[in-house]
Amino acid sequence: MKTFANFTDAYVELIKDVYEEPEYSASPRGMKVKERLGHSFRITNIRDRLPYVPHRKFSASYCIAELLWYVSANNSTEWISSYSSFWRNISDDGFTANSAYGSRIFVPHDRIASSVDARWSQWNYVKEELEKDRDSRRAVIHIRSPIDSILATKDVPCTLALQFFIRDEKLHQVVTMRSSDVILGIAYDVPAFTFFQELLALELGVECGSYTHLSGSMHIYERHYEMARKIISDTSSRSTIPMRPLPATPPVELLNEIEDVYRNTSRVSAPTYDNKIAQFNSARLHVSNIIKFNGLDPYWIDWADVLAAHWAGKMGLDDVRESIMDRVSFDGYKFFAK
Repeated sequence: MKTFANFTDAYVELIKDVYEEPEYSASPRGMKVKERLGHSFRITNIRDRLPYVPHRKFSASYCIAELLWYVSANNSTEWISSYSSFWRNISDDGFTANSAYGSRIFVPHDRIASSVDARWSQWNYVKEELEKDRDSRRAVIHIRSPIDSILATKDVPCTLALQFFIRDEKLHQVVTMRSSDVILGIAYDVPAFTFFQELLALELGVECGSYTHLSGSMHIYERHYEMARKIISDTSSRSTIPMRPLPATPPVELLNEIEDVYRNTSRVSAPTYDNKIAQFNSARLHVSNIIKFNGLDPYWIDWADVLAAHWAGKMGLDDVRESIMDRVSFDGYKFFAK
């Protein structure tokens, strides 16, 4: 297994492995892919979790929105579709997402354990298991369930399980997936799963260990071959930017309240550009007061600002969006605003 210090190096190497040295060429559902089976990698610094690869055009706003969506245990496709239209096309019922991992992790879910006490969540289970037995091998969060094979048609969860181990007072994670789209999916899966890992380590009072990713099928779709070639051929030096440690558990309700302010502001149709500026500045002032009143940590203020920049862009206020991103404290988010 190849081991990397950060996700950026792992990501580029994965693309190179699958694109240049595929084991198979297959066409599931009529879509051609280059593929490697049973492929794995490991990352040692899980806070260096973002893919600093210009040709990938990674979205910091979508990454943060997806993390907030997950930790909120939200499974609404309407909510997350405001950040990526992808979700509108894969919902089986038109309203919810099977791959809303947070709804399967942080709250009870009827496809995971419908007969268990309604207060039970997989997150609480793994915490209790590792608090009870620090050497346990039973701290497993199940994502895909057997019933998904029957009921899910468009959105079949790619992730099978997240497994956690405490070894040498560090929390390690092993993620097992049935399928990993190297270009689209894995770029956001690794940041999300390592965030969960860091959050659990914080709640358990241990340090962060390694992240190991194992996928039954690691693949690149034909429509992304050109992007893969550009990423591989870009030999410019890559600098990575690890995130600072989580200051606390996410203030989920507060962050959702702030996101709602910007979301609702964008829904009001202002007649002129100046009116839109005034409208958005009013929302910014309101959010600023919320932040001051609650003493929000800069880690989460960055989340609020990146989401604000997204909604400013939605309103056509590109200069405002750029100005907001210039003030974000974490340089990693600024990298993706270039």
